[in-house]
Amino acid sequence: MDLPYGEALPASWEPAWHEQEPYSILLESGKTGRYTYLGRQPAAVLRAKGGEAQVWTRRAAGGYEPSQAIAADPLEAVRRWMDGRKAPRLPGGPKFAGGIAGYWSYDVARAIERLPELAADDLELPEALFLQLDELWIHDREQRCVYAAVQAPLAALAGEGSEAAAGEAALRSAYDAAAARALELLEQWAAWASSPASLHHAGSRRELLERTEAGGELPFPDVPADATSPFPRERYKDAVRAIQRYIAAGDVFQVNLSLRQQKAMEASPEELYEWLRLINPSPYMGLLRTPEFQLVSASPELLVELADGKLYTRPIAGTRRRGRTPEEDAELELELRTNEKETAEHIMLVDLERNDLGRVSRYGTVRVEELMVVERYSHVMHLVSQVNGELMPGRDAFDVMRAVFPGGTITGAPKIRTMEIIEELEPVRRGPYTGSMGWIDYSGDMEFNIIIRTMAVKDRVAHIQAGAGIVIDSDPEREYRESISKARALWRAFHYAGLHGSASIDRGMDA
Repeated sequence: MDLPYGEALPASWEPAWHEQEPYSILLESGKTGRYTYLGRQPAAVLRAKGGEAQVWTRRAAGGYEPSQAIAADPLEAVRRWMDGRKAPRLPGGPKFAGGIAGYWSYDVARAIERLPELAADDLELPEALFLQLDELWIHDREQRCVYAAVQAPLAALAGEGSEAAAGEAALRSAYDAAAARALELLEQWAAWASSPASLHHAGSRRELLERTEAGGELPFPDVPADATSPFPRERYKDAVRAIQRYIAAGDVFQVNLSLRQQKAMEASPEELYEWLRLINPSPYMGLLRTPEFQLVSASPELLVELADGKLYTRPIAGTRRRGRTPEEDAELELELRTNEKETAEHIMLVDLERNDLGRVSRYGTVRVEELMVVERYSHVMHLVSQVNGELMPGRDAFDVMRAVFPGGTITGAPKIRTMEIIEELEPVRRGPYTGSMGWIDYSGDMEFNIIIRTMAVKDRVAHIQAGAGIVIDSDPEREYRESISKARALWRAFHYAGLHGSASIDRGMDA
């Protein structure tokens, strides 16, 4: 479906969620990326935890029923689940046209390395959850068009001799059915894109944002006063000092220490996502909806991409807030670029990513393509690099994930020892935070972000987590404030979602 010139994504996604499917995922590319993917009504769902995975298959009448149990760690369970499902890569077409999409939690690291089990698993979320998407909407910003991808299983349709003719007829029938379904999906998209409700809700959000920020001083704090945390300020600062003792003893060079805050919410996760995409558009936006919990993400960071045998990772390390004026912004960029602590930490983590990628890359193919460029977002700026490689023969997406997961920028260096220290000092398990959200195509290609700048919503409570890289000369109070600062955009979306709901109720509208 071609789009009118200048037409972008739906103004808001409310119409897409109207049917309230229990499982769906949106992977949106922000303002700078090319593709956005939307999957609903998955053919099956896999949930993994504690060395076991359960698959639920969609019934023809709706709903899901258990269909397969797999006794394996999450990475191996998903590999077995996908085994035998293959599709060709689309030359020049979308990178993801069908396969699975979902997330790996940080705790999948326990399937890769032997780690202690000290932190409380208070959220009790799956270690991995993936949706099998045989139907997919794909928005192509560059070509200004929307694709509907429908997978047609063909394994049972092949034959020989007299069966060949029947097989050919069955292939034509399968193709015709898939093409008809694709047209239905495109008609649904057209209805969403032109929906008056979508335009109305998006317009009311922009109006509220402009009206609220016109006065300068925002009517809410960076963090709600009644937000709670299992990792209070003084305990966090004590943990920073403990890390510095480990560094002084030669155990590690740097550790990423995070803290989580939470608060009950009135707005829906979908409303939170709409505000996050409005005020903090990022390269790897995402909304995962399940009956038990939701992930609302605005990640800026790529963990790894595998595309036709080529590997890419894009580590972020080094952060400053955005300036209040262009002049202050430029001064902060210069300070970030020339800060010895930040640049040394960044180079160390780039080396870590080079080593990780090298474990699954052809000899001599790992290259640093970009080094310490500055990328700007609504509230912060980052130092970013890019490392490329070429996949070693005989390896696949799951081998790559085992090599690079979790990202070194959110653990530290050396990786295994820093993960042990994180388990010792952080009071609760990270869960999805600093795991990865993304997709694996039936062709074998994949793309996964690092789950940062993300809310986990469960039982109408928003859990927001952020961290800072601790080194030998870190100031504990400054590192605590940096962790809080990295969550500002999330809390801002949280506040606006509440204001928008209240304003809509006051006007008698359905928010």
